[in-house]
This record gives sequence, structure tokens and C-alpha cells, in this order.
Amino acid sequence: MSQATVRALLWGLAVALYLRFGLEPTGWLFYEASFALGVDWLYWGYSVFRGAGYVFGLWAFQTLACVIVGALVALLLMRRSGRGELT
Repeated sequence: MSQATVRALLWGLAVALYLRFGLEPTGWLFYEASFALGVDWLYWGYSVFRGAGYVFGLWAFQTLACVIVGALVALLLMRRSGRGELT
């Protein structure tokens, strides 16, 4: 396996894990930043990420969607690098 293939697979895994576990924590980061910095529009980021994390968490096909999106990211990155093979 080439280094570009491994890097593409790691990016796909990172995207899948972020979708599965990172939406709500990102919302809380926006929440804290909006009050710490006094920037009101950052609170909208909190609302978007927190709501997306909640709704996505209720969806029955959440894990399957994360795997599919992660695989698509990895495949697109492998194709972009010109090394679309996994061997």
C-alpha cells in the first residue's frame, strides 16, 4: 500500500469519525467561543452543529452513512492522487 493510499484511508476514517462523534462537540466549541469572544454570530454555529448532531444521532442509518461518506472521501482522495489501487 502506498503512502498516498494510507493517507486517503486515514482522511476517510477521520471524516467518518467526525460525523459520528464530532458534530455536537463542535457545537459546544462554537457556544463557548461565542461567549468568550463576545461574537454573537458564533452562536449560530452552535445552533447548526448542535442541531445537526442531535438529528443525525436520531437517524437509524447514522453509522452506515458515516461509513459511506468516509469511503467516498477516501476513494476521491485516492483518485485525485492518481493511485486508485488498494494493493
